[in-house]
Amino acid sequence: MLKNGLRNFLEQRYPEKDLRSWFDPLTIDYGDIEKSVSVAFPHAFFGTWFAAHGKPALEQAVREYISPEVVVLYDTPISMQSVGIHEKSTEKPTQIAHSGAAVQEKPTPSGRAASGAQFTFDTFLHNAKNVFPVASAKEVAKADVFPKYNPLVIAGPSGSGKTHLLRAIAHAIQEQRPQASVFSGNIEDLAALYQDGSPGARFEVRKHIVCNDFFLLDDLQRLEDFPILQEELIALFDSFHDNNKQMVFCCTDGLTAHSFLLPTLRSRLEWGLLAQLKQQDMDIRIRYATSHLKENQIKLTNDQIILLCQRFDDFRLLQGVLLKLAAFKDLMNTEVSEYEFNQILEHTDKSKATPLTADIIIGVVAEHYMLQPKDLLSEKRHQKIVLARQVAMYLTRTLLGSSYPALGRMFGGKDHSTVIYAVNKIKKFIVKNKDTKLLINELKEKCLTATK
Repeated sequence: MLKNGLRNFLEQRYPEKDLRSWFDPLTIDYGDIEKSVSVAFPHAFFGTWFAAHGKPALEQAVREYISPEVVVLYDTPISMQSVGIHEKSTEKPTQIAHSGAAVQEKPTPSGRAASGAQFTFDTFLHNAKNVFPVASAKEVAKADVFPKYNPLVIAGPSGSGKTHLLRAIAHAIQEQRPQASVFSGNIEDLAALYQDGSPGARFEVRKHIVCNDFFLLDDLQRLEDFPILQEELIALFDSFHDNNKQMVFCCTDGLTAHSFLLPTLRSRLEWGLLAQLKQQDMDIRIRYATSHLKENQIKLTNDQIILLCQRFDDFRLLQGVLLKLAAFKDLMNTEVSEYEFNQILEHTDKSKATPLTADIIIGVVAEHYMLQPKDLLSEKRHQKIVLARQVAMYLTRTLLGSSYPALGRMFGGKDHSTVIYAVNKIKKFIVKNKDTKLLINELKEKCLTATK
């Protein structure tokens, strides 16, 4: 819970790619000593790299998010990193790249849970309509010598639980076969490993990956942003398939919905089994919310819980508002009143009839600066237009989570480095200038209100 809150806080200042590299691999919890936070590394090598790249930012965030009096205590590496390359436990830990990819280590007798331990089949709430994809995931996790379904492709809408199932598979494999090695990550993690595009480096990364016994890859739809990876993924696929090693892929919608896939890659993905996850029903959301509220000792009435679960049918949105309720209780040290409950829902309500789009955001920003939307998409370099364009890029990134390459395409074919510069520039303005922060918040509200 503490880690989620810190991450949300850091997202306002640092790009997603940075947080994936130095923040996500950490295990963070309240320390045994009063007014302390405990931080553990996934492996010893990561600690050295973290000291140079993330330590100051993390400690500053802890002081601002919790209290200036809180101290950060660094523990020995004892947790299992759930995203990355996991070598066999008998080998000496090594690190391939500073991408958050890490080596698995067994938990020590101290009893601290592995970082991915909450993502298990037991904690995946579902009903009859999702029995088939869950049963399929459990079957491939049995780790037979000759996989029955290879590859397994888990498809479903955003927030339906694909990532949870993928991590549950990885967790089950490690429980049943502790000596097995697992590559578990998403497309961005894979792209980070291949950031050195030279043939020699690419071959070395491939050699490390194919040494694993299992290959689990999330967010397959993001291949559209990294087209160069498609040929490499074909090579990885062939190696794992030829050696009877299980592969699992997750993607939104079905494979036919992704026209950018190379025919050779698409045909390979269709060799195995497609399991379609459906959006979780109301009863599942209520069970999840009730459990979450009980765990965090938040008191809501039955009517409030039902209202909450009716408004947020996307699990990620539901998780987000539950996180806000918990943060309010922790930070204010008081129960959530009916007034505060309604205020939190009002400011996080995503159940509008019209979904928020980049066009809506561009239109709101253009109107504020008294420009035309086409001006923001043009190559014009007038100071007013450039600023408005940068604000629109920042808001689109923040509100929609669009990738930098995708943003570049939205705004007239800009290079992704231009988008990164624009987003970071606005982030700095928000931190340094109170008026800019107020303006951005005002524009955010207008964008969200425009979809009602």
